[in-house]
Amino acid sequence: MKNKILDKFIENLKKAGGEILDEIPENWYKTRALLGVAENGAVWVDEYKKKLFLSENVAIILDKNSIVEDMTKAMDYINSPGVFISGPSKTADVESFLVYGAHGPIRVGIYLI
Repeated sequence: MKNKILDKFIENLKKAGGEILDEIPENWYKTRALLGVAENGAVWVDEYKKKLFLSENVAIILDKNSIVEDMTKAMDYINSPGVFISGPSKTADVESFLVYGAHGPIRVGIYLI
């Protein structure tokens, strides 16, 4: 069951534009996620440092055992302010010109431990 949840998490993270890291690149900003959500590939980060949102590349360390199936289960574990991150920031204008990094990092990678 746990491998199915992990596989679904990875699949949905990639759909959101995130990536799985084999190692953390030296110049990336690093932080930890408290949990991951397989349903949408998002991770819960309870950090509010400017670098999380202003860095071009962010590596998020996540324990494989802290991935839950869906948002409903995730809510049972959240007891502090934070933010869900599910890939790089992106936005498009009315002419559908897609821009990465408009509201946060251009690249988001998850390093599973």
